[in-house]
Amino acid sequence: MTGNSTRRAQATMLACTVLICVSGCGGEGGDSSPSSSPSVPETDSKTVGLAEVSPLEEYLKLPIGDYSFTPQQMYVISKAERNLAGSCMRKYDLTYRSKSSDSPAEYIPGTNRRYGVLNPDVVSEYGYHFPEDSAVSDIGLSEEEIVALNGRPGGDTEVNGVKVPIGGCLGYAKGALRGKYTYEKGAEVARSIASGSFEQSLGSPKVVAATSAWSECMKRSGLSYSTPLQALGAPENSRSKITKREISVAKVDVDCKLQTDLVKIWSSQESDIQRIMIKKDRKDLDLLSEAHRKILAEARSVIR
Repeated sequence: MTGNSTRRAQATMLACTVLICVSGCGGEGGDSSPSSSPSVPETDSKTVGLAEVSPLEEYLKLPIGDYSFTPQQMYVISKAERNLAGSCMRKYDLTYRSKSSDSPAEYIPGTNRRYGVLNPDVVSEYGYHFPEDSAVSDIGLSEEEIVALNGRPGGDTEVNGVKVPIGGCLGYAKGALRGKYTYEKGAEVARSIASGSFEQSLGSPKVVAATSAWSECMKRSGLSYSTPLQALGAPENSRSKITKREISVAKVDVDCKLQTDLVKIWSSQESDIQRIMIKKDRKDLDLLSEAHRKILAEARSVIR
């Protein structure tokens, strides 16, 4: 693999795995049909645990985020799906026990790594590692409950003498709520914009210049990294245990981003790229938004 292709693969992987995860609109068959574009932090949820959303994280808001479900909307959808799954489980004389939150999920500071690490409070404790997840663990489920909830490969199974739908009760719930409104093409367009804009932004002259300034800033502290993504993925910063050196490097990383305005410039350039892409595919994205509105209306009718 060439240097350019390696860089593109790394950029695409980072964008897809960390930043642009798309909510699935699984049908009754359990197939995943994407419906939502990247989620970004909400400014009205400032505190989670001991850390606050940092000023740099405010630049994570990008135009394509307008075509994703908000945390509040996802909460409504998830609650409706739990209700539907619970009704389905009762057919098998089983109860759907869920540890899901009673309130919308908040953005956890330090977890969006689109432009590398951005939160000084988080890196001071975790370095390049992700903050610990304080969420409660799932309730233990019996074998029957697992089968009823998720089904089996091939779909031909029964629980307590009743046939289980393909994808189980969860697949049924997702299909009943979202399946008929899924607009897969629009979701793919949103996904493509989110990953494509990130890759294009890496070649922006202004981003290249700001990245070079960031690298020079790092060198003044005796650190040799060409880009924030290189620092983020470096083996010495990705060990199983957090080290003092890793924390020190991450703190300099964030400080150099502040000194050079790298994140502000990067976000601005990527936003410009996204606006051009969105304009080109406005029709499909508008249809995606309409699909989201219908899914939300359906969800609200379920939990009403």
